[in-house]
Amino acid sequence: MLMVTLFIFSIFIIFQILYIFIPIFLVSDKNDVVLTSKEKSITILIPAYNEEKVINHCLKGIQNVNYTNVEAIFINDGSTDGTFDLLDSLIKLQPVRRTKQGILTHKKIKGIYQSKLYPHMYVIDKVNGGKADALNAGIEVANNDIIVTLDADSVLDYNAMQAINTAFQDETIIAAGGTVQIAQGFHGNYLHPQPTFIISGIIRFQIIQYFTAFYLHKFTQMKFKSITVIAGAFGAFRKYALLEANGYRNTVGEDMDITLRIQSLIKTKYKKSRMIVVPHAFCYTECPSTLRDLFNQRIRWQKAFVDCVWIYRKSFFRKIGFAPSLYLLLDSLLLGTLNAFVMLLIPLTFFITPNNYWIPVGLFSFTFLLATYQSIAAILISRRFGVKYTLQDYAKISTFIPLEIITYRLLGIAFVTMGTILYLKSKDGWHVSRRVGIGYQTYEKNEESVESRRRMMS
Repeated sequence: MLMVTLFIFSIFIIFQILYIFIPIFLVSDKNDVVLTSKEKSITILIPAYNEEKVINHCLKGIQNVNYTNVEAIFINDGSTDGTFDLLDSLIKLQPVRRTKQGILTHKKIKGIYQSKLYPHMYVIDKVNGGKADALNAGIEVANNDIIVTLDADSVLDYNAMQAINTAFQDETIIAAGGTVQIAQGFHGNYLHPQPTFIISGIIRFQIIQYFTAFYLHKFTQMKFKSITVIAGAFGAFRKYALLEANGYRNTVGEDMDITLRIQSLIKTKYKKSRMIVVPHAFCYTECPSTLRDLFNQRIRWQKAFVDCVWIYRKSFFRKIGFAPSLYLLLDSLLLGTLNAFVMLLIPLTFFITPNNYWIPVGLFSFTFLLATYQSIAAILISRRFGVKYTLQDYAKISTFIPLEIITYRLLGIAFVTMGTILYLKSKDGWHVSRRVGIGYQTYEKNEESVESRRRMMS
């Protein structure tokens, strides 16, 4: 048992060291968004089900984005609140006819509308079919070559589409993930969001986690060609790849599912293509602000992971490349899920064999040290990509990191084990996190138009 534990711990150490040092050595201090005058045609798809509280912020982000060759399609997926009426009042909709591809299946579309005020904005009103179904309807209607998927509670950064456009100038790029930031962790306005760490504790935990996930984990996975999830909150894809992958599957983890499908295309058909992350492409999204909502979200994420592992269990290494298969099975499944159950037995082992207390104490101490270095590295890399806190905030972060490691990360073990058990009980039962609409209100202050910003830059 001891040898097995040490073997698993050795694998854990290897992954954590890679996550720390690959970004530290490969990300330079100067990382400005590279702008190009050649704009590729982009369609932004925003599936919306009962998003009345937050969709206005998403809309304003799109209005202010620094890009011209773009269309935005909101897909009202049978909302029972005032989502459609709100969109109508904000952008003044009128019926319009659009040609469909006729390739992907989805629930019935009741109507397609174009904005009178913003001709590049559209709304699809359809029968409820779920997020995957809504995205498939949007893909069918989209006219452009690049498809960006955006959650309705996400706000695009001013230069987000410029960063995506620059990335897709490379024709070998088949899909890309943006960087998701916690909206409640910023203040200011749409064009000048400033990070802050003066917020409630449960949101602070998630800020550190998101920094680690996007600036360390996903960046390292990109370098080893092992990306397995392009976040549904903000991802970009070649339209032909989505069509050849038969669109999105109706599942709790549609973002991981479509990523694995495209990895299969890379393995079998588009062998010179690759997936990347675009750290400069920011969006700001509302995170759970209560423990209950956080629990529901993480249970849903874990169910999505287990579901994808089960569905694609026969595809690893054969139809999905070696690198993503190895990463998923070792880091995500072995270390992330199976090892969580082993971790729960450590207190029992310590009680049964108290003479060997030095083993769990030693493992925990080394893990704590690695986790501390990893959090520091994540904050450092985020600064290199423009997320710069005040000295007061950095002081708060430095004292908060140890607390985050011994509380929130241990709580993550509970999320993983509970999510796995609940998946085995009922894979389809899950709850949507409540939309509160907070975290964006400060964006309303001192808001300036894109045109005035452009005049200032010229």
